[in-house]
Amino acid sequence: MLFLGSGWERKGLRFAVAAIEKLREQRMRLLVAGRGNTRKYRSGSVTFLGEIEDVRLPLAAADIFILPTVYDPFSNASLEAMAAGLPVITTRANGCSEIIEPKVHGSVIDRPDDVNALRDALHFWSDESRRLTARPGLLERATQFDLSRNVAHTLEVFLHSRETAESTSG
Repeated sequence: MLFLGSGWERKGLRFAVAAIEKLREQRMRLLVAGRGNTRKYRSGSVTFLGEIEDVRLPLAAADIFILPTVYDPFSNASLEAMAAGLPVITTRANGCSEIIEPKVHGSVIDRPDDVNALRDALHFWSDESRRLTARPGLLERATQFDLSRNVAHTLEVFLHSRETAESTSG
């Protein structure tokens, strides 16, 4: 599984590490990409990748994305994971959780420190056939939030509003 981001304390890395520690028998590995104090999060199940310019490689290497954040207005990393076809395990404190349909696009945990719920979500998504079934829905959901698509739509609304204002003010 993959944890991607900096500000590890706020993004809940300690909870991701604790959850994977509870799944030792499943031999999962947590890949951590980003900047932070690695000494605080050492574990035999964790591999630190450091800062990465192009996140496509770690996304391609992962099966599950986890971000048990304490607070994040809308995690772009979660959206990138969905665009890569990865189920996202995150918390209600992540604005991105609003676009995740539980057990379809990932799992949304109420509290970041609920390590047992994180462990259960990891166990749920560790099933390869479940991930393969979810992949088309993840890709489709991510395209709904494509930046260029949203910019084009915003410009369309703006231009329509402007035309309406001009036609009523004349």
